[in-house]
Amino acid sequence: MKSIKLLLLCFLFPFSSFAATQYVSDELSIYMHSGPSLQYRIIGTIEVGTSVNTLKYNEKTNFTQVKTPTGRVGWVKTSEIQKQPPAKSLLPEIQKKFQASQDKLNTINSDNAKANSDKEQAIIDKDSLIAQLDSEKRALRDTIEDLKERNMELDLLQSTKDERIKMEWLMYGGSVLFFGMLVGLILPFLPRRKKRTDNW
Repeated sequence: MKSIKLLLLCFLFPFSSFAATQYVSDELSIYMHSGPSLQYRIIGTIEVGTSVNTLKYNEKTNFTQVKTPTGRVGWVKTSEIQKQPPAKSLLPEIQKKFQASQDKLNTINSDNAKANSDKEQAIIDKDSLIAQLDSEKRALRDTIEDLKERNMELDLLQSTKDERIKMEWLMYGGSVLFFGMLVGLILPFLPRRKKRTDNW
């Protein structure tokens, strides 16, 4: 009797045999039936993202026979399984990759911030050095100006000294000449001492 029912089911619900790995879609869970239609009793549920091996396909009812990782065999709607892992099951991996990308971005931002800080510090140091050199340059320029002024003063003093020495020599020469002429004029008028004549 059971074999007759099985034969009738085979004629009523033609099956296509195929084996592949598919995944339960983004529904929270789907029902597994004992046969290839909703009229068969529910024998369990399969959580989203569970990988199942497909065994047979019923074209008339659009149901697929699957085998779960625990070894349970049953029928589910073909529309409730898919070849690619559902987005919900991929979310942890996507989050992991996103976090890795975020960490890498943070590292890059940190490196860039440090590089910019180093550049800014280098610019500040350079500006400080330039300011120091400018200050030293101004100080040297002022010193040079002071030395020039001092040199001019010394030149003026030397020139004045030379003029004074010339004047002194002129005055000294004039005095000598004056006294010489005075003596020359006075000497003829001075009384001469007469020579003593000793008569023997």
